[in-house]
Amino acid sequence: MPSGCTLSVKSLGRFTDNLCVNEREALGIRISRAVGLPPLPHVTVQVMRLIDDPRASTRDFERVITQDAALASKVLRMANSAYYGGNGRIATVSRAIAVLGLNTIRTIVMALTFHAMVHARQRKTRFNRQEYWKHSLATAIASKVLARLKRSKWDEEVFLAGLLHDIGKLIADQFLPEEMEVFISRCAEITSSTVDEILDLEARVLGATHPELGAFAAEKWKLPAALHAAIAYHHQPTRVEGELFEPVALVHAANCLVHQAEIGVLIPGMTCEMSPVVKEFLAIPEEQYEPIRLVVTKEVIEAQSAFGVT
Repeated sequence: MPSGCTLSVKSLGRFTDNLCVNEREALGIRISRAVGLPPLPHVTVQVMRLIDDPRASTRDFERVITQDAALASKVLRMANSAYYGGNGRIATVSRAIAVLGLNTIRTIVMALTFHAMVHARQRKTRFNRQEYWKHSLATAIASKVLARLKRSKWDEEVFLAGLLHDIGKLIADQFLPEEMEVFISRCAEITSSTVDEILDLEARVLGATHPELGAFAAEKWKLPAALHAAIAYHHQPTRVEGELFEPVALVHAANCLVHQAEIGVLIPGMTCEMSPVVKEFLAIPEEQYEPIRLVVTKEVIEAQSAFGVT
């Protein structure tokens, strides 16, 4: 990405402007050359739209979710899990909405959609989707833990943003399989590396970094601003200003903590250091980070059980 690019709320529609116009077109062609970037499921899109509609009612959400019986069943299973605290008391979608709230239901629907994407049957590759899922889930949980410590209004948004922050890696595995195999092989030859070195290797081998690929998907899927920003800039939080800095900073910090805790390791030996600006923003004493990592590790086990994954 070119240096000196700062993202603000006003420039929100131009995340991929880090790439020149020709590069963006070439990137889009590369991703869509096979079967095209698939749209999000219709029900997921409807739920995302209803969240932004002040006229939407609980009945509207119930009607949309129950259109997909399999999804409705999974929403109820998640709502009744130990992680979400339903404890078997929630028997209907409307009850789940009443108990957990609309934002949490939106989070569950999007999380289930992403879980299905990760675990969809694919050809055999060296990209470890189980480790990828574990890292994504841990980053989502860590983002929410940090948001609560910060008393942030973004707690539900950063959970989703943390879950999706590395979506570009999944896209690379699906749409750039040959290049991804080369990238994984090169990473296996490296005993230690920094995030910047790995991003540079991605750019050279894949033709784009995973945040750039992720930003492309976020734009196509019309994801909310906070998710879009975190996907695009979770490795470069200081390039974001205004109100979106907070969710991006939370996801950046969570991603670093999860890497340091070695939860869902995709590239052994890669070090991930938290931005000093983000550390100052969080204002968390250094000795508290280890307890946070332990809490996240414990919650990942509970959350995986909620998704039916061990």
